[in-house]
Order: sequence, then C-alpha cells, then structure tokens
Amino acid sequence: MKNSAARLSAVITIALFASSCVSLKTPKRSDLVDLKSAKFIGKYPIKVNRTFKTNAQKDTVISMPIWYFFKNSDGIDSAELAKATHMELTLTDNTHVTSGLYKDDVLLKTEVIKGRIKNGYFRKKHSLSFSGIPPFYWSMSSNKMQFGLGKQGQLYIDQADETNGSILIIMAGTPGFTTSLTVPPYFKL
Repeated sequence: MKNSAARLSAVITIALFASSCVSLKTPKRSDLVDLKSAKFIGKYPIKVNRTFKTNAQKDTVISMPIWYFFKNSDGIDSAELAKATHMELTLTDNTHVTSGLYKDDVLLKTEVIKGRIKNGYFRKKHSLSFSGIPPFYWSMSSNKMQFGLGKQGQLYIDQADETNGSILIIMAGTPGFTTSLTVPPYFKL
C-alpha cells in the first residue's frame, strides 16, 4: 500500500513538472547581433517605462525595473536601486552573464546568471519552483527569460511566466503570459 502511494505521488510530481505549458517564443529580429563569448554587452537604464492603452482618456504608464531580469538571487534591492544610475552586462562565457548595478562609476552589486546561447539570444536557466505535497496541496511557478542585442545597442528582453496549483482535486492556474521589452542603451546626461 505504501509503495503504490509513493509511486502515485512520484507520477503526479513528474506530470506537474512536465506540465509547464508556457512557451518562450524566439522572435525573428533582423537586427540581432550574435552574442559571442567574453563580450561586453552594454550599459542600460535601471528602469524602463511601459505604456498600457486603456479606455480612459489617459494611458497608464508603469515604470518597470529591468534589473530583476538579470538577478540570480531572490529579494528586493530597493536600497541599491534607489541609488543606481545604470546597469552593465557582460557575457563572460557561453554559459554565464555578469550583471552589475552601478551608481556612476561605483559598483553597488554584482549578479551572475547561468544559461546558454541559442539562436543569437542568451537564455537564462529555466526557473522552476515546486512546493507542497501532491495530490493534497501543491504549487508550481515557472519562469523563462532570454535577451538579445540589437545593432543599435538596444537590449531585447523576452520573458514567460506561469503559475499553477491545487488543493485536493481542485486545480487552478494562470494561462501563462509573455512579455517583450526593448531597452535602449544608457547615456549619461
């Protein structure tokens, strides 16, 4: 009896990990520069403004920090972000990118992300977190991110997220969503 319950739990867990449906599409961009090993990618602003069209008279503008795409650790860096003027990205080899948070010429924080180069993009290692005890309660989050470099130095960021969960036999989840951003290079004013 215990052995069959363990097998059932293992099968459900494997099915949950395999069920991450959100897909990270690779857009066809004609101005993409091939990323090569040991290359300084560029300097970029910490935040980018996104405009959302609404039915109201004014559009909604949300300031989105791009630093969080290039972090490998959890947590909010609000103190560092408040001081920072820009971030710098360097491809250290085919599987690592170093991101640095700067205030003018002073380095505030450094992060290293793991991934690989595919189709001209650097794909961050897929982040998949799972918690709970199937089939009673479980929750799973999936996050995928890639970035590419344009000929004008702009950074193309594509991200896909999905969250699923269950309590007993009731399942719920997001359909998954993708985001694409174009970040211009940072120029000191």
